[in-house]
Order: sequence, then C-alpha cells, then structure tokens
Amino acid sequence: MWYVTIASMVFVFWFGLFLADTSTPKNHVDSWIVLLIAPWFWPIVVPLSIVELIVKASQKQELRQSSPREQIVS
Repeated sequence: MWYVTIASMVFVFWFGLFLADTSTPKNHVDSWIVLLIAPWFWPIVVPLSIVELIVKASQKQELRQSSPREQIVS
C-alpha cells in the first residue's frame, strides 16, 4: 500500500517538474516512458543513493582527519 502511495506521489511531483521544464518537448515519447516507469524504481534507487552519499561523506571525513597529521609530520 505504501509503495503505491509513495510511487504516486513521486509521479505527481516529477510530472509537475516535467510540465514546467521548457527544454524537453512534451511530445517526446522517451520522456513519457521515463516519467511513467521511473517512479516505480524509487525503492531501489533511493537506498542505493543514500548508501553512496554515506560512503562519500565518510571518505571525505577520513580525508579531513588524515590531512592535518600528514602536514604535521612533513
């Protein structure tokens, strides 16, 4: 039930963005296909994106922590 509700909300949001976008023609079939199919994959894409952001943030923090030590030793 939640899956359909959230997928519908994502579709409505993206549909609004699609209609407001002036760079994409509204009669482009590929755009409509992506708009109709993409919201159904949000449970896969969102967790993967979150994991990617967490990994990047931890790498960035490790880099910050290692940089001052290397400068002191040099």
